[in-house]
Amino acid sequence: MNAWITALAILLCAVLSFWLLRNLEEADVVAERRVRHEPDYYVDHMVRRTTGVNGELRNVLRASHVEHFPDDDTTELASPHLEIYNGAAEPWHVIAERGWISAGNDVVLLHGEVEIWRYGADGERAYQVLTTELRVLPKEQYAETDNPTIIVSPAAVAHAIGMRANFAHDRVELINRVRSRYEGKPPG
Repeated sequence: MNAWITALAILLCAVLSFWLLRNLEEADVVAERRVRHEPDYYVDHMVRRTTGVNGELRNVLRASHVEHFPDDDTTELASPHLEIYNGAAEPWHVIAERGWISAGNDVVLLHGEVEIWRYGADGERAYQVLTTELRVLPKEQYAETDNPTIIVSPAAVAHAIGMRANFAHDRVELINRVRSRYEGKPPG
């Protein structure tokens, strides 16, 4: 009888050990997934529209490919195109090679070649801003960079280091080492 109790205790310990080992391995896999920076979903050809409290269109974000990362709740974008609406006839357009969105969608970092423009009444680009590495705060309708920047308009070209854009007030400010060339129309 004593042998049966010992055998049963050993069998019970073996089953309990197997169950515990299996659950620990599953917990390690789940924890490893949380630690690794791997996407939990992706979207191709994404279009996201954001509206204000009264339903007015605030911005439209398009991207050819989007990946979301659950470990830090960030999102990476391929070929992002952001349209920022401020009540004017035409929105501001911002495109880049790559982008990153913070948790909470408060900050958008645009990487690679970045271009900002707005169309004029004639349907042509009124002016455009060329830079790299742009930081955008969509809720504030604000963007900035510390990198070299070029502004091109029909009559002038300006070069600077650093730029701030207040899309809500249609203002672009060049920060440092500004050089510009104005080409007026000849009299005629």
